[in-house]
Amino acid sequence: MGAINQQAVAAWLRYRAHWLGWQGMLGGTLLLASLVGALVWWLPGKAHLEQREQELAKLRQAMPQHQGKFVDRSPQASLNTFYRFLPAESEATSLLTVILSLAGEHGLTPDKADYALVRSPSAAFSRYQITLPVRGSYVEIRRFANQVLNRIPAAALNDISMKRQDINTEQVEARLRFTVFLHREQP
Repeated sequence: MGAINQQAVAAWLRYRAHWLGWQGMLGGTLLLASLVGALVWWLPGKAHLEQREQELAKLRQAMPQHQGKFVDRSPQASLNTFYRFLPAESEATSLLTVILSLAGEHGLTPDKADYALVRSPSAAFSRYQITLPVRGSYVEIRRFANQVLNRIPAAALNDISMKRQDINTEQVEARLRFTVFLHREQP
């Protein structure tokens, strides 16, 4: 009896396929393919979304709760948070060492380095100004400057001047002036 049912089903499918024509068959195939594609796309996306929601719930639980407590959102509190981000004045020489070692990594060993710590009596931060005359290719000087700014987020490149002796030479003489902002330690 199973063989008869299979033959009957096959005959019915041939009849329906002939009745639909090639356009109907193509439409049915495309409809079926789009349903399969939607399921293939939707199911992993749903699992990914559920995973992200679980991670978010864990982060919310781990976050300190400020309910019932006063949170200082004043400009002065924001400024104090910014000052805490800056490196301490005592780290100035180690930051200079980082800059000089980065210059050495790029083959830009300066003959001398001028540096000065500048304090403003009205500010809670100080500035460590570093001037480096270097000689090398433009590309290496640019990479060096970018790496200093990436490695020391409290640094700024204030001035860069370059000159080349001859248009055919690749060597450039450059003078870079960095400022590293430091948190001033209270006595």
